[in-house]
Amino acid sequence: MSKRTAWALIVASLAFGFVLGWVIAGGRQRVDRPSPGEMSQQMAPGMANAPGRGATPPTGESSGRSELPPDHPPIDKDWARDPEWQKELQAQLNRVRQDPKDWQAWRVLARLYTVAQQGDKAQEAYGKVLEIRSDDPDVYAEVGLFYLNGGRFEEAERMADRALQLAPDHADGLFLKGAVLGMYRKDRAAAVRVWEQLLQAHPQYPMADFVRQMLQQMKRPTERTPS
Repeated sequence: MSKRTAWALIVASLAFGFVLGWVIAGGRQRVDRPSPGEMSQQMAPGMANAPGRGATPPTGESSGRSELPPDHPPIDKDWARDPEWQKELQAQLNRVRQDPKDWQAWRVLARLYTVAQQGDKAQEAYGKVLEIRSDDPDVYAEVGLFYLNGGRFEEAERMADRALQLAPDHADGLFLKGAVLGMYRKDRAAAVRVWEQLLQAHPQYPMADFVRQMLQQMKRPTERTPS
């Protein structure tokens, strides 16, 4: 596994762990901050590098726990001290100095800052990406997941809406929209409709099994705690 792939998996773990924790908590009529994300799957192109604000894992109780793949790097590693991280960071900084409109370099910078828990720098880098790629739904979906993992649901929803405006069946945009509807809007029925649209439009979506599991959870009758 390359270092770049490892960083992508860490960020994806945090973002999807947040959503998974919400589903688990929702089954107990709780929508608090779930446990640290420890789930990594094969992602679609945009979501494979789903960022979280400062890559700070959500906190809270949860009985659910997903095992990491054997070759998954540690989530709690101090990446800013990692020589390979530093080398990659410098390479991307050199690229944007040479060409300030190199959106791919800005995107990698945002991901690097994210996994190093440097959320402000990550947000600034993503801002550069959005300035350059204002018509790219993949970018909007990725930035939306950045906001989602930081609990910034309104910003995440705006990013999801923009991605879907550009591409109505955008897979990652639909995933993000469904997550926002469920977690922030607390509208499970709407979240179910969006995620069912996702599965219908993209039956081979890399996270399809995960989405199906969440749909089953959301469709269960609400359990009420006896008073």
